[in-house]
Amino acid sequence: MKNGLTIMTIKGIEIKLHISWLIIFALISFSLATGYLPQNFPDMNTSTYWIAGVILALFMLISVLLHELSHSIVSKNLGVDVKTITLFIFGGVAQLDNEPDTPSKELKIALAGPIMSLILFGFFLVLMYSADFLDFSPIVRGGLFYLASINLILALFNLVPAFPMDGGRVLRALIWHFKGDLTYATKISSTMGSMFGYFLIFLGLYWAISGNIFNGIWFLFIGWFIKQLSESSYQNMLRSDMFTKIHVKEFMTEDLVKIGRSISVEKAVSDYFYKYKYTCFPVVQDEEIKGIITIDNVKDIERERWEQTPVGQIMTLIEDKFVISPKCTVKTAMDKIFSNELGRVLVIKEGVLLGIISRTDILNYIRVYGKLHE
Repeated sequence: MKNGLTIMTIKGIEIKLHISWLIIFALISFSLATGYLPQNFPDMNTSTYWIAGVILALFMLISVLLHELSHSIVSKNLGVDVKTITLFIFGGVAQLDNEPDTPSKELKIALAGPIMSLILFGFFLVLMYSADFLDFSPIVRGGLFYLASINLILALFNLVPAFPMDGGRVLRALIWHFKGDLTYATKISSTMGSMFGYFLIFLGLYWAISGNIFNGIWFLFIGWFIKQLSESSYQNMLRSDMFTKIHVKEFMTEDLVKIGRSISVEKAVSDYFYKYKYTCFPVVQDEEIKGIITIDNVKDIERERWEQTPVGQIMTLIEDKFVISPKCTVKTAMDKIFSNELGRVLVIKEGVLLGIISRTDILNYIRVYGKLHE
């Protein structure tokens, strides 16, 4: 349950419940059973209030699920795959394989959720008026009115232009369409998201100080949640943009120190490892890359054999996992670097060694890139 409790799979999408939903589910059930229902429908027994409260909270979950599923199904139909949905009480977070590649796709995906919530609002409203003709209990009619109201609130709340809420994504799509810059659009809509989060936090503090503790805590939580999501969503988009669009040739180390294949291990240690303090070096013959020599290669051979043993005899041969093209992206480099035993890759084009990239190069680039785009 690292990122949530898996409850089902729909159309290949794994549905998860965030732990916070379980806590808030209990609070909503308690609030309905001890506050809203007794105040509006007196003279009923306690068990009726609790059963109705739990049922209404469950229908809220179903409403949120349908809201988020509509996003995901439209997304999949537009070619943006969705792996998981993690549900929260007023929305959910879908794990997309990638961001929509056009503003129109972003707009369609963003509007799908609020449209579904408005449809559910109408559905529960029709059921509520039908309950009058079917002579249902007043608590049933009240529960249907409550669910209709919740879905209307869910639609309107999510349409607030604060990223990553649906309205924020609509705003991002519009700015992206007119400005032609996704990064700029995301930065503006994320800033709106942070501002809205702070507004809810201050509103929650005001209510809590004024004596409305429950609503105060509720808005504090939602405000903090939106603020965190808006900030992290922008950073995640920057990282995703960097990982999938920037080529390794833009930051690889080009001024390489190479070791000739025929020199002795003794000379390699004294003139290269000790002098330059690197843990590995490319091995070449007539400028053609032949392999890599590492400290581990040296340690595997007895000290007394160093002087008589050429580097080419103990080097690690070039394999695909150690090599990338200069046109490969940061993501490709990371996948290879963090999976091979060297912790680095050689950038080679048509047999010519152009550069090298290490874990440190990747991490430093990520840090600098992030600071420049804050």
